[in-house]
Amino acid sequence: MDARRALVALNEEWRSLARTGAPGWGHREPALAAASDLASVLALIRERPDPVLAALLRLGASGDELAYRVVLQTMLGKLVLLCAGRVELLPEAISELWLAIVEYPLARRPRAIAANLAWTVRGRLPRAEPVRPVPELDPVAPQPEPDASGTLGEARRLGLIDEPTHRTLWTVYVAGLTSAQAAARLGTTPELVRWRCSRALRRLASHAELLAA
Repeated sequence: MDARRALVALNEEWRSLARTGAPGWGHREPALAAASDLASVLALIRERPDPVLAALLRLGASGDELAYRVVLQTMLGKLVLLCAGRVELLPEAISELWLAIVEYPLARRPRAIAANLAWTVRGRLPRAEPVRPVPELDPVAPQPEPDASGTLGEARRLGLIDEPTHRTLWTVYVAGLTSAQAAARLGTTPELVRWRCSRALRRLASHAELLAA
């Protein structure tokens, strides 16, 4: 499925789902008590991202896949941004996002959930530059994935991004704000926020080995 068809299919499905009542979620998760339908769950995520996303992840882990679908929907805008310049990766990014949602370590990372999901997907997508072959090594224990805040701090320390770019990326990927919310906080425009994030992510991708060292 190409990128455009993948997005269209998901958004068409969501238009149908959005009118569905949240199936007793408010009784099980107080953070969702104000939601009358799935569309209003998205509105709650914008107001209180971490408590609402955490509630949805708990519901999903208990077997309610519809809760995971809501998390997927709220992350689609960030996926498009992550795939800027490589839109052909979007179907793969959607699959990786679903896996990241299902596997999310909520007990270990209860804050900046949207940012950490986006960062996990970014780390799983193919790099823009060709990958050089390396000698086969003995298996080693998997290392914890870096979180967004730590990676951005290292990128700033190495001079890969300037201070305004660091603030912008932190506001979007750590604080979890939308482009419009970030623009209001930073005193700029949503377009500039999206452009700055897109440019910076391409630069960080080209220095992935340095950041991982």
